[in-house]
Amino acid sequence: AHEIVSVKYIPGWKDKNMYLQGAIQFTLSPGWKTYWKKPGPFGVRPVVDWSQSENIQNIKLLWPTPKIFYQSDISVIGYEGVLTIPVRIIKIDSLKDALLNIKLEFGVCSDICLLKTAKIIVPLEVNASGKNFDVINEALKKVPLKAIDQVFSISQCSINRNGKNLNLTYSINLSKNPISKPTVIIDYASSEQYIENQTMQINGKTLLLKASLTNIPKQEGLIERNRLTTLIILENKGFE
Repeated sequence: AHEIVSVKYIPGWKDKNMYLQGAIQFTLSPGWKTYWKKPGPFGVRPVVDWSQSENIQNIKLLWPTPKIFYQSDISVIGYEGVLTIPVRIIKIDSLKDALLNIKLEFGVCSDICLLKTAKIIVPLEVNASGKNFDVINEALKKVPLKAIDQVFSISQCSINRNGKNLNLTYSINLSKNPISKPTVIIDYASSEQYIENQTMQINGKTLLLKASLTNIPKQEGLIERNRLTTLIILENKGFE
């Protein structure tokens, strides 16, 4: 039987900042999709457990800019085809060998949705081929950029209370008129809650975004501004 999805680790290089740069690659069969780190209320959030790794202090996944798909009129945030997630790994003792031991739990969807588990257990090496470098560098280019002046001339963010409701308003001036309607995903870090009732208006180069934060204080008590990030997808490029 043909595999719906295969998962592997791609070794890369040692960065001057002392972390090891590699990638985790998912290869999906045609017609199948998998989810972004915050897949929306109807998606399956991927879980990455590296606690069984040896001599590894920290692992950071750099998720590429996702796409919005519609399944039965429900929007889902994710990927199709080949998904390469760059991974930055910091060892505890940089002189000793390290073992990467990752358990991944993730959803894949076509006409049906399935929960999948994959394990990656590999000794960490950095004597990778030039081909690996190309694959990882290509994936790094797809990671959302920090919002830059060439694209956004001005952005303002305000949080207002309206009775019991908390509303977030973003006003963003783009440097040129968007060719297609941008996609905006607002994320509240380390929270299971989704930010609801998003509306977007485009007036020439100005993007006005409104959303409700009401379901976050119910769970969290307070809103911490530094945990709010906004991903704007413009012409298939992501900016945070």
